[in-house]
Amino acid sequence: MPTHACARALVVAAIISGALTAPASAQPRRVFFGNLHSHTSYSDGSGTPEQAFLHARDIAHLDFLAITEHNHKSAESGAGERRDGLLIATAPALYIGPQADGLIPAAGRFTEDGRFVALFGQEFNAISKGNHVNIFDIDQVIPVPNDRFDQLVTWLNAHPDRGGNPAVMQFNHPSLNSTNKEYGADDFDSAAEWVAAIGRFASLIEVLNGPAMTKVAGHRAAETMERDYLDYLNRGFHLAPTADQDNHYFTWGSATDARTAVIAPALTKRDVIDALRARHVYATEDPNLSLILEINGHLQGDVVTTLPAVGSTLDIRLSVQDQDEPNGSYEVEVFSDDGPGGNRAASIATFALDGNTAPGQPLQVSDVSFRGAGQYVFLKIHQVNEDGEGDLAWTAPVWFEVGTGLPAVPMIRIASLLPNPLGDESQDEEVTLRNRGTASVNLATWVLRDAQGRTWSLASLGSIPAGGVKTIRRGGQPMSLNNGGDTVSLVTPDGVVAHQVTYPAIAEGQRHQVPEP
Repeated sequence: MPTHACARALVVAAIISGALTAPASAQPRRVFFGNLHSHTSYSDGSGTPEQAFLHARDIAHLDFLAITEHNHKSAESGAGERRDGLLIATAPALYIGPQADGLIPAAGRFTEDGRFVALFGQEFNAISKGNHVNIFDIDQVIPVPNDRFDQLVTWLNAHPDRGGNPAVMQFNHPSLNSTNKEYGADDFDSAAEWVAAIGRFASLIEVLNGPAMTKVAGHRAAETMERDYLDYLNRGFHLAPTADQDNHYFTWGSATDARTAVIAPALTKRDVIDALRARHVYATEDPNLSLILEINGHLQGDVVTTLPAVGSTLDIRLSVQDQDEPNGSYEVEVFSDDGPGGNRAASIATFALDGNTAPGQPLQVSDVSFRGAGQYVFLKIHQVNEDGEGDLAWTAPVWFEVGTGLPAVPMIRIASLLPNPLGDESQDEEVTLRNRGTASVNLATWVLRDAQGRTWSLASLGSIPAGGVKTIRRGGQPMSLNNGGDTVSLVTPDGVVAHQVTYPAIAEGQRHQVPEP
């Protein structure tokens, strides 16, 4: 990364002249850097998952790496060392295990909280049949044929990720488009149905990709796809931008300095995946540029359904930290769009700043107004060096919507738990649920989840009426209610935690009653 010779005085240009101040406080958050798109010899890449995770952790110094093997039998289109007959589509054990060199077992072995998160997934489809998407944290090889995104949606609805939530989907290299087939647009009866069906899972889109086939480090990204990012936002998708490398050789994380940045409370697998689902993500060409954008108190990627007054000033706050370039100079553009359809988001304001913001004191941008329901706002950051070139970064938007944002969470609550029954714990542990709302709720795709991501399906309970109480027995399901205390979450089909209970050590036969709020 270039070193800037001197810091410039703060300059405010375009329509925000004089609009930066330093608020007194901000909510602390952590930023982690990684790569969500890579391959090994288990599809059409090189090496093994163990080699990939070791390289990413110890050579590229990533916080996380996702290995996303092609899921279909015709994926091995390479030659020489990239054509060895190893394919997860024909040998699912390469993906599932149980042997230690399988992708999922390797990811479990290399994930170490606070040090490194090893993710697994699959790259679905063929470019000519609607382009590729990555699907993360799915524990079996996806059997859906290429060019059938409608069937993919049906399959994903029935196969949640390992945390019991709808799997996270990423749109890969969108510039390699297939006209009206893109990401299954031709598999649904209308554009609205397509956006709704695919949008339930899609939360990410690559703005930077590659060079996939390089064998050496130190490149710039092969593709910059800002226009495609703007296009898919304008179609109505809620997407955060990512910067990935699509590695096919021994360059996992080191092909470029580009990184996908994730804003999360801690470096754990569940925290990273939850942040991906919530679009608390941005794309950066600088490997350690930390950016925290909040608008009206909401983090980049959030959908806001309580709207400010039309014409009111949006409270836009930006924190910038770059450990090895503390005196960096930045040009920042504010992009805004009034909603899907019509023109794409456009730059409506530009400002410049110098150096890192003080911890807990983000800079505040004013004079950007709220224009009405449907509007979304994000930032593009250009870190400038002396010759006028430098690194780019794009944040996720904050969306302001009515009726199309996140749904209200039904009032289903955990009423009591029986972690240490008198009988067989693997069969007789129980959780009792109460519907404190005014409408019946179908629990068919709800789950209970512990802190390790193990789950109980609630499908056997069917619907729980308003005011009703139902009890689920473990019956051999994976999650164990630990006798020494645990945290259990009640999770909706959309991945929202409706209720969470932490209980202490429990004596045999004792039921833990959860106090009413």
